[in-house]
Amino acid sequence: MSIKNFENSFNNYHQRIGLALYGAIWVQALIGFCRPGRRSKGRSVWYFVHWILGTTVSVVGMINIYTGLEAYQKKTSRSIRLWTVLFTAEVCLMAFFYLFQDKWEYMQKQGVIMGNEAVTPSDQVIPTQRENSLKEILTEPCRKKNALMNHFMN
Repeated sequence: MSIKNFENSFNNYHQRIGLALYGAIWVQALIGFCRPGRRSKGRSVWYFVHWILGTTVSVVGMINIYTGLEAYQKKTSRSIRLWTVLFTAEVCLMAFFYLFQDKWEYMQKQGVIMGNEAVTPSDQVIPTQRENSLKEILTEPCRKKNALMNHFMN
């Protein structure tokens, strides 16, 4: 769309980074289709490459928004202060919720509940010796939920 509808001589960082991101997103999708099966030797390497590429695309994409705002300011001489503040606030909120979702279950177990009642020591269940020994026998990974209640495996 950008190449077809706009003048693109790729003479600024925003356009160059955008083109590189476009290619990286396609590589990420292709890597996703080439996922090895569970318990395969290459699965951990695939997971690491897929994760690091996805994280890099996300971070560089956010940086590219700032370079785009600067290119817009340079081209139009308009102030970008409001848009920079708004985008920075959005990124901060996303980072906060991302980091918070992992701790939500832990905080609930500690008695910090956002409801009216608090957890008292009598509400806690202390496992017996038999239950502890059963936990050691289980070979299946446990399922956890993130803040959006999506399941993922440990």
